[in-house]
Amino acid sequence: MRIIIVGNGIAGIFTAKNLRSLNKEVEIIIYAQEKYSYYSRIKLPELINEKLNIDDLIVFKDDWYKTNNIKTYLNKKIEKIDKENKKLFIEGESQPIAYDKLVLATGSVPNIPPIKNAIEMIGNGVFTLRNIDNALEIREFIKNNNVKKAIVIGGGLLGLELAKQIKDYELDTTVVEFFPRLLPRQLDLDCGGMLKEIIENLGIKVELNAVTEEILLDENKIIKGIKIKDGREIRANIILIQAGIKPTIELANKAKLNTNRGIIVNEFLETSQKDIYAVGDCIEYENHIWGIIPACIDQSKIVGSSILGKKSIKYKGTIPKNTLKIIGIDLTSIGVFDPEDKDLIGAGWEILKNIDEKSNCYKKIILKDNKLKGAILFGEKNAVAYVNKNIEKKIEDNRELRKAINLYEWICQMCGNTYDDAKIDILFRNLPKDWKCVCGAPKDKYKNKNLD
Repeated sequence: MRIIIVGNGIAGIFTAKNLRSLNKEVEIIIYAQEKYSYYSRIKLPELINEKLNIDDLIVFKDDWYKTNNIKTYLNKKIEKIDKENKKLFIEGESQPIAYDKLVLATGSVPNIPPIKNAIEMIGNGVFTLRNIDNALEIREFIKNNNVKKAIVIGGGLLGLELAKQIKDYELDTTVVEFFPRLLPRQLDLDCGGMLKEIIENLGIKVELNAVTEEILLDENKIIKGIKIKDGREIRANIILIQAGIKPTIELANKAKLNTNRGIIVNEFLETSQKDIYAVGDCIEYENHIWGIIPACIDQSKIVGSSILGKKSIKYKGTIPKNTLKIIGIDLTSIGVFDPEDKDLIGAGWEILKNIDEKSNCYKKIILKDNKLKGAILFGEKNAVAYVNKNIEKKIEDNRELRKAINLYEWICQMCGNTYDDAKIDILFRNLPKDWKCVCGAPKDKYKNKNLD
């Protein structure tokens, strides 16, 4: 059986990896439009300021493909699928390629908001960062155009990492974010505010609730900055747009597969055409576009089994999860992290939270009917394993949870009053020695409810 995978991003490569682990005999071929083997996109900003080179980004070297008997053809664009005859046509080549099973892992492209002059100026002072070539183009533009000031439109994960690396390039850097907080898909307002302060302390300016209306040009059509909806203008020589993604569905549309915002798949990652599957950023499942690494990995496991006829596992969506360093600080954001923002708050919901601004540490645990629904752990690593293990599970032992997040309940032995670290700003252990309970009892009359 010949399985062809179109795309060599994380979804395509992990599909090939999982297929090979399940079956040593099937023929696996990858066609990729990019001219580089699979690499880490999150590290692209470090290519701009030359902290890393291209080889540092490559995840699997040539030996890995040889060992796993996976053939890869780079710099090859699939321009057409003949789904009736199970053939692929490659741009610039006359002979089609036959397949038995086809996996579309075509990924996504950067989303460019409706900003005046943005599309027209791409490559001439306005850039997106999605691949290695983008990073090299940005680096060359900065070097060749005496760039002093940069604007990053988008305060998401890659936008902030890009801003940090651009700042390290000694450019005056401003992040412009549409939402009222940074990392709107990962953080609530409190944690977003803490992150904003940290970023500003690095010398990066941050503008929130800022809708970019226009890329400003001088009389020679050279970038001079942006105009925000409130009328303000911010000067810059280069504009970097990191405002989300759009699934790449053109190939699927040409083949008349069912698409909407993405390529529509069922719970086995099957498209509307028999023997054609789709996985990763390009798919839409139950009206949802995922666009996150954990979803790509989850889907690659299921599509591998589906292709080989082992339909024992169904895709049920992916719990949003990010564990990484952002501006050098450990961050884990998982599941429902802000029920107020999603209008979910009500009976049965409980929020355990602590902010330690001195240590740049923020902990927030979301429970619903005693089930762990989500968490934000910023500047905190100790509780990550516990949260990952117990997400969407009933918390049977509250003491284990409290120990994991190091936030305890303290009971006054005189009157029964409770002091909860997760509900009050100051931790009990940080209260002054002469602090007293409402009943007048001294601090040493309190007992840790969760450890005894």
